[in-house]
Amino acid sequence: MKTILRILLLSGAALTTNSVFATDLVCDVYPKGSNGYSSNGTARCDAFDFSFGNSTTGKFYLQNISKPINQVIWQGDASCSGGTSCTVNVRAYRSTSASALILYKDGTYETTNIARMSYETGH
Repeated sequence: MKTILRILLLSGAALTTNSVFATDLVCDVYPKGSNGYSSNGTARCDAFDFSFGNSTTGKFYLQNISKPINQVIWQGDASCSGGTSCTVNVRAYRSTSASALILYKDGTYETTNIARMSYETGH
């Protein structure tokens, strides 16, 4: 019985440690003009303004990086070649999403969560 409890505690600690140190993918959307609204710094960000434009810029970026990174491979609508952030064009009324495969210097790797951004305008 003690062995089973010990295994369960160690397994729980390993799962908790893994989720605590996971790198997060978040985003920012930059509305045009001073009267815009945005919810930045989360995995689901959006922006609204009255510019009547059809696009704006946004950025996906890694947060809570726990160890040195060797390479980042961006996936989805983020077509950057490495780095811990990726600037994208966000079309009005269309969702833009991305994830990243992170290759760490210690030989381990991690696939991040999927982050999504959207943009609405007075159009």
